[in-house]
Amino acid sequence: MPGLDAFSHVSLTVPDAERSAEFYNGVLGTETVFVGEHLVIVARGPVMIAFCDHPEIVGTTFDPARVGLDHVALQVPSRAELEAWETSLLAAGVTCSPIETSPFGSHLNLKDPDNIAIELFAPGRASPEPTQTGGWPS
Repeated sequence: MPGLDAFSHVSLTVPDAERSAEFYNGVLGTETVFVGEHLVIVARGPVMIAFCDHPEIVGTTFDPARVGLDHVALQVPSRAELEAWETSLLAAGVTCSPIETSPFGSHLNLKDPDNIAIELFAPGRASPEPTQTGGWPS
């Protein structure tokens, strides 16, 4: 099978691309790297997020119960770094969940101005290997 190296980027449909970029730049420390017609792209290190405000957009806020995107998860290096994010978000007045621990690591959640769920995730151990059938072990 041909190679697949890493996740490249996520592109989100939003009602106002510039407003979304300002939020991500201010809260997550990304920088705007491209501005075009109906498109703004922000990045920080290897993380790249595009915001598209299509002229024919349907609706004004994200709904995770609809078919499509549930949330965007961004990995942070450690639990300590996740705790620093929690402190930074709360200091900036951004509502976020408390840090939760799962068998795979720890995470906290927040929402952007369009109600898109963002998860900040710190792995707690090596990711499990897929089973022979391609699924994850239970």
